[in-house]
Amino acid sequence: MFAMLEREQVCCGTVTVAQCVVLQTLLEGTWDVSALASHARVTKGAMTRLLDGLEARGFVERHQDPDDGRRWLIELTAAGTKEARRLADMTENAVAMIISRMPKDMRMPAVAMISELRKAAEEVRDGIDCC
Repeated sequence: MFAMLEREQVCCGTVTVAQCVVLQTLLEGTWDVSALASHARVTKGAMTRLLDGLEARGFVERHQDPDDGRRWLIELTAAGTKEARRLADMTENAVAMIISRMPKDMRMPAVAMISELRKAAEEVRDGIDCC
């Protein structure tokens, strides 16, 4: 869904598409800045700026890693968790709406194919050098 939108376009009226992706990723747990940047396929500097905006809105907190003072850990605040869940629900509803427009006999095979495509894309993701 997000690929259809410009990266800086506002997502669901509250955050940019990139911020939306980061918030939903952080629902999985605490991440460090480098891993989050790699996952989002942006530079560490771009991720830092993105996190600055989320932190200013009270959605994320940064803490120094107690085992490595050079490493910063990012986690959702209560407000960030609420917003990330809202956005995740909206994403799931959008996907469900799209799938519901397909003929019933094609829905399950389409979902299975999308799942396989995603798995394959994740396996080769780091080897693709584009954009």
